[in-house]
Amino acid sequence: MKLTARATGLVALLCLAAANVPQDAGTTLTVTRKTTKLRAQHKMFAPTVVELHEGDKVTFAQRDGAWLSVAAGERKGWLHETDVSGNPDVRLSGEGVRETYSASETSAARKGFNPQVERQYRTSNPNLEAAFKLVDRLQARATPEAEVRAFLQAGGLLKEGR
Repeated sequence: MKLTARATGLVALLCLAAANVPQDAGTTLTVTRKTTKLRAQHKMFAPTVVELHEGDKVTFAQRDGAWLSVAAGERKGWLHETDVSGNPDVRLSGEGVRETYSASETSAARKGFNPQVERQYRTSNPNLEAAFKLVDRLQARATPEAEVRAFLQAGGLLKEGR
């Protein structure tokens, strides 16, 4: 069987992704989101058991699709697989680290845009400070979960039981 370059790349990507997916109960995972919620059920708006923060450790129990049953100390619940890493050497920034990035984020990184470059750019362009502050304020905004749920329900975008 002959694989095309695209198929070979896809197989390699899937193998890399699978290497970070916990397979065995008892595996320690690290929270990689700035904040996330341990849920009572494996649903997006299920009741919160406890809020977790980047760097917190949880213990993997089982998987159901993209949801992981974990224990955080004595508390048990469900986390989405994108909120944790099985990599013991995952680098944490204090600002929420992911292991997958959008094309625009990857492109910016390739061009050398990082926090140090942003600081230098801000310093050399003081006329843009008001714009930087506005962006910082927008990024810091958080909408309460109940408000998001009500919005989705009102728009018919949320199925019952989700």
